[in-house]
Amino acid sequence: MLRCGLIEDAFLTLADLPTPRARNVPAVLARTLTREALDAALLDHHALLAKRRGRSYRVVVRVAGRQPFRREQVEAAFLRALAALLPHWVPARESAAAVEVWVHVAGGRTVVGLRVSSDELAQRRYKRAHLPASLKPTVARALVLWSGPCPSDVVLDPLAGAGTVLRERAEAGRATLIAGGDIDPAAVAAARTNAGRQAALALWDATRLPLRAASVDALITNPPYGRQHEAPGGIEALYRGLLREAARLLRPGGRCVVLTGEPAILARVAPAALRVRARHRLLMRGLAATAFIMERR
Repeated sequence: MLRCGLIEDAFLTLADLPTPRARNVPAVLARTLTREALDAALLDHHALLAKRRGRSYRVVVRVAGRQPFRREQVEAAFLRALAALLPHWVPARESAAAVEVWVHVAGGRTVVGLRVSSDELAQRRYKRAHLPASLKPTVARALVLWSGPCPSDVVLDPLAGAGTVLRERAEAGRATLIAGGDIDPAAVAAARTNAGRQAALALWDATRLPLRAASVDALITNPPYGRQHEAPGGIEALYRGLLREAARLLRPGGRCVVLTGEPAILARVAPAALRVRARHRLLMRGLAATAFIMERR
């Protein structure tokens, strides 16, 4: 399971509950942490991560959605709770901690877990070049799998950025050709570093691609959302040109997977030749995005 490329972290559950509607929510959440649950999880943690010993801990908090409290308040409450439950342990601020308690507050649900994975699960050794707003490898792998990869595929990412989608497609299995490009020379250079010999790369405009019609089996891409990267002419013009090219390049039955933070715009400009088969909502670094799974009619 840990080798599927989709998992960033693994946890032993310490508490799973509806986010309480109380005056002091952080303190109420911290009280769900019990010595019995913690002791049982620590035994499993030490068996799974035998090399990570010591008596130090840290608390990591992730909050999604609007809440009547701050992340720092939850962290402080759990640090106090752990200090009481583990009196002979010491807190550690950085990743050097022997154990990590993570608190995930997502809307109306809160899950508390003891982390039993390392940073290597979410990170990729191949990713040596980074760009602002670069796609996380695990999300790129999800897009690849939604494209239904086949060994005979000609795969295209016309807005390749740092090349994460291209490399994840190569890691997922064989293909006849994996190709991509970007209008930014720095992005093409980063993609060349990350994808290596796994992909053919070019400097181009994704709305006017120098490729023949009906030559692509799968198009997978993550275009700008207009938040960190502006598109010349605006996001709507970019999306319209991108999807027009996707409809031209894809063979009948070809798959098109596009991740966007502006689903209303993408749905409005999608040509009739691309049929939407599914939509998947994702939450990335606190921002909502939607993956459109489309098929060439």
